[in-house]
Amino acid sequence: MTRHLIKALINALPRFAEEEGDFYAVSRDTLIAGLSEIQGISAEVAGNTVNLCEALLDSLATLKPQDLQRGEWCFVSFPAQLMALSALTALIDPGSRYFETDFWNTRDVDPSKTERQREVLQIIENRRNDRHLKQKAEPVRYIHVAWSMIKHEGKVLFFHREDKTRHEKKSGNYGLIGGRVNQKDLSHFDGNMQDKLRLLQSADRASIKPALAETLKRELLEEVGLEYEQHYVFRPWRALRPYRQVQGAKSNHALTEYFLEIYAIDLTLEGFCLLQQKIAKSTAEFAWFSLDEIAQGKTSDGKTAYIEALYDDFEDRDYLKFALEDLEDSFKTNYINCHDPAKFRIVLPRDERQQILAGTPGKESAIDFQLNESTLSLLLGLAAHLREFSFVEKDTSIALHPYGWLEVEDDCELQTELVELAESFKDSKDIVIENQKDRWFRLSILPDCVFFDDSYFSCSVDQKDMQSRKSKVRVTAMRREFGTRLGTVGKDKKEPKVPINVVKSLDNLNKGNRNDSLTDSVRDSYRKSQLHDSLAKLGMRGLLRQDAGAVKIYCEFVMN
Repeated sequence: MTRHLIKALINALPRFAEEEGDFYAVSRDTLIAGLSEIQGISAEVAGNTVNLCEALLDSLATLKPQDLQRGEWCFVSFPAQLMALSALTALIDPGSRYFETDFWNTRDVDPSKTERQREVLQIIENRRNDRHLKQKAEPVRYIHVAWSMIKHEGKVLFFHREDKTRHEKKSGNYGLIGGRVNQKDLSHFDGNMQDKLRLLQSADRASIKPALAETLKRELLEEVGLEYEQHYVFRPWRALRPYRQVQGAKSNHALTEYFLEIYAIDLTLEGFCLLQQKIAKSTAEFAWFSLDEIAQGKTSDGKTAYIEALYDDFEDRDYLKFALEDLEDSFKTNYINCHDPAKFRIVLPRDERQQILAGTPGKESAIDFQLNESTLSLLLGLAAHLREFSFVEKDTSIALHPYGWLEVEDDCELQTELVELAESFKDSKDIVIENQKDRWFRLSILPDCVFFDDSYFSCSVDQKDMQSRKSKVRVTAMRREFGTRLGTVGKDKKEPKVPINVVKSLDNLNKGNRNDSLTDSVRDSYRKSQLHDSLAKLGMRGLLRQDAGAVKIYCEFVMN
């Protein structure tokens, strides 16, 4: 019956000449009356048919808008008439198809076919959205999303998007870790499969919100391998206002309304270490964006952020940056001994016959602990890792993590030794060994407070440089390679440029040419030079120190 009505309507349509530009209009009332009379149907049924076809042809922009406002149908042009006839004829012809029968099939299809589906939807939906008369096109796809905010040392972690090589430039190729709610996340919902699908594909944000926590847990497990509670907990950070965009992975592409909730992540030690390992193994999958790069939308090496909804919600990207600055880091270092380095430091000896020194810089004293070779070797390894010194080789039973943490395998000899080490220092306020679950260990002191015996270090200057007319010469500050229970710590060097007069004064002091004016001059000049900072980075507490009223050089200082 419907096909007969549309066929009759086609015969009554207005016409536009293929040449010369002649045309005529037909009123809507005439179309309804004619259809009612010819088909013997009520005016209501005829009116519904005409109105439905009018909506179709108007959406195709084939009818003149000004004529429609007067209640008349008039084609814009002959090609517009052809477009209208094509659409209406396809409706009445059972054999008509704009696409092959299996065009929209998505199961086990070639990627090229998926791309064709995407291209069609992208063109149609972009046209529908961009050409809406009121710029308020209705979405046909609704997505509810949980995003995670993992912040560390002023940077936020992003994950390569689902469409890894196929994305719009504006949209970006890296997004926050997270994803959309699916049927499995609706564990709180009592309805059947049909009810769940209707809810998922709706704008009912309130009903779906309880599922977002499950979505977040699932996505963090799938994308990063993090288990809720064991590796992290989370808290709400921001609920974004609905965001519309023609977007979607693969061929799931349409004008979409996104409902996004962002959660701040707090990592456990185990979660933090696992995340670092995951990132190290999959560098192409992850990217750290600084807060400035987030505001700019891209990193210095060209990675782009897909967070348009976040930009839209804040409106001003500087406000977004300020909000992220206020957000606490997802993992806190929390050293137990966190004295100010200007007021406290420890110095580890080179052999067990010496003692550990601790206290105010320049006034350190021996702590009450009897070292043995094994204990010192463990401490030196932990301290070297805390200071981020490189190991040229390490024990195979450990993994090294940031902030001085090391992870040891279960039931190995080193694990037993580390447990005993932590126990032996449990009452010490100076040397603090953290033990987490007999698996993670560290020397829990601010790294800038930890130094090593002077005998590990040396300084040298090339005599040729001293004979030049340069105002500054290169001083090679060296830390020797040394062994520890964790492995061998590699040698390292810094080569700061130091004023030549300072170097000459140091050389005179080293040769025993001491007087008060020389001592005062060289001490003040040395501390202002890059040499002092370079030695501190290598782990030496200072080239010059005062002992029994005399200022001395405390490491090998040679002119080559």
